[in-house]
Amino acid sequence: MALTEEQIIELKKQLSEQIKNLPEDQKKQAQDQIDSMTSDALESMLKQQQEKQQIFRQIVEGKIPSKKIAENEDALAILDIKPISKGHTLIIPKIAVKKAKDISQNTFNLAKEVVKQAHEKLDTESAEILTQFNFGEIIINVIPIYDKSLNLDSPRTEISEEELEKISQKMKLEKKVEIIKETKKEKETIKLNRKIP
Repeated sequence: MALTEEQIIELKKQLSEQIKNLPEDQKKQAQDQIDSMTSDALESMLKQQQEKQQIFRQIVEGKIPSKKIAENEDALAILDIKPISKGHTLIIPKIAVKKAKDISQNTFNLAKEVVKQAHEKLDTESAEILTQFNFGEIIINVIPIYDKSLNLDSPRTEISEEELEKISQKMKLEKKVEIIKETKKEKETIKLNRKIP
């Protein structure tokens, strides 16, 4: 598969977007490397990425460990391992979605439940619910807001496994078990008026 000139430009643009939060010296070095990439090098990199793009499928299938905090029939909610803010959660549809308009209402409902849980358990002011095309599919980011506005371009932070576990325990949504009580009606006796002959 030979890349067209437009595809090469688009790929280089996407790569440049991914490095914009790096420190200045690293960013310049990375940008020079991107600019000097040949179409063959880009194609090779693209093939490697396509092999790796199944990461969300592997998380959904449980092949890659994650900090799951909630789940419904359509999606899985896990903590981001390199969060933008404390409690940053990824909502991954159980069936890969390529377009934002194809995300089910149930998936968005799970995102809303996570926002509510973050507000109650982490004392957030609000949260951003943002869709993102990543590794070949659409996911939803729930980014808790504490004091200043954040978005997907905000800097990410390293977080320890212990801290991730603490947040996971706080935010875990309890499965709602509905208890249905069966009420028995008392036997009702029907009284009829006596007939007079």
